[in-house]
Amino acid sequence: MASQLHSKPQVRLDRALFKARPGESLLVIGYALSLYVLPLALFVWVANNASTGWLLLSAPLLVLAGYGLFLQAILGHEGFHFNLSANPMRSCYLGILTSSLLPGFCVTGYFVDHWQHHRFNNSAKDPDYRHFSRYRSLASRIAVSRLAATSNYLHATLRLAFGPQSEPSPLPLSAAHVQRLARCNLACQLGWLGLYTLAMVWVDGLLLGFGLTLAVAFLLSAVNAYQEHAFSAGPQQPPARSRTSRLSTWLHAGSNFHLEHHFYPAVPCWRLPRVHRQLLDSGWYADKHYLLERRFVASFKYASGRHPYRGDTVND
Repeated sequence: MASQLHSKPQVRLDRALFKARPGESLLVIGYALSLYVLPLALFVWVANNASTGWLLLSAPLLVLAGYGLFLQAILGHEGFHFNLSANPMRSCYLGILTSSLLPGFCVTGYFVDHWQHHRFNNSAKDPDYRHFSRYRSLASRIAVSRLAATSNYLHATLRLAFGPQSEPSPLPLSAAHVQRLARCNLACQLGWLGLYTLAMVWVDGLLLGFGLTLAVAFLLSAVNAYQEHAFSAGPQQPPARSRTSRLSTWLHAGSNFHLEHHFYPAVPCWRLPRVHRQLLDSGWYADKHYLLERRFVASFKYASGRHPYRGDTVND
């Protein structure tokens, strides 16, 4: 019989870690935008001004840009956790504005599932467990899992925007507020798509660069769920994994500390490395190193079928 092992650590954190600061949030938003826009712009410049050989050598720029684009979705996640502003609605609007840079990703519909994911982590009531655990091969996880999830989030956002207001609200906001957020989300999606289209008409090479960047971001988002929740087969059912390499922290803005996020979702992701260090210093991780992945490249192995997306069968 499988069992859930880890309750929230009994460690008192500095209350300042939980406080949303607009200046910090804007700096992180600027960092994510820079990681996306600057490598993409440099790749487009190379595509327009250099030889094919230099174009191939500049391909790693698209990996950086892909991480930057994926970070926009993470900022949407932070916004709906109310971590971008002390004002919950302002935080959500900031999350919508940034995450809508990723075409097709509707964070409002996503968070309906994500809210339940936090409430029922890894149980049969967890929407993420029900969705991602059905994909057992690397090919289906990469090609299908995220595409299907993104489609579900879009349909959920459409229902929230134009369907009857649900009671009770599916989020810790009023039904009227959720409807406004969903409509804003769809408007931002259309707005960014329009700006992308205009930019691609004006800038030679942008269509190629953006298309490849979007493909990288899609692949990163597809494997991310398994990097966070897939473990080797066995009786233990850990709640989540933290990836602790410095490169992961830079590229994910701290959201790679996913176990800490599940324990403390009201702490902005860029402060989670501090939470992790405090848990290490307290000795909480002394016998729990299997919850950590210290190597950047090795973390991608969890997308393979050898590592099932875990569920807590005690609660099934």
